[in-house]
Amino acid sequence: MARNSYPGKKFTEQVEIGDVIRSYDFKPMVGRDDCFVEGKVTAIDSRYYDAFVITVTKDSWDDARVGKEILVPIHVAYNDYPGRVMNLSRI
Repeated sequence: MARNSYPGKKFTEQVEIGDVIRSYDFKPMVGRDDCFVEGKVTAIDSRYYDAFVITVTKDSWDDARVGKEILVPIHVAYNDYPGRVMNLSRI
């Protein structure tokens, strides 16, 4: 697998460096505000766990992380579901 792309075992689309993704903290549901972060993928990292490194462009809770680099887990053990990570560049 190329280090600049991730085919995803649970995701239908590929995510590549340069794509913009949205990652939900909790599964969206009626009656509750969505909790997510969006950003441009700058790397794919597996030092600690498989994760997308993104530069945050939007945070649904506040703007404190906008402009900062964070890790977005590719897989989570608890509360994982299809669509948890969306590739906004391919919609």
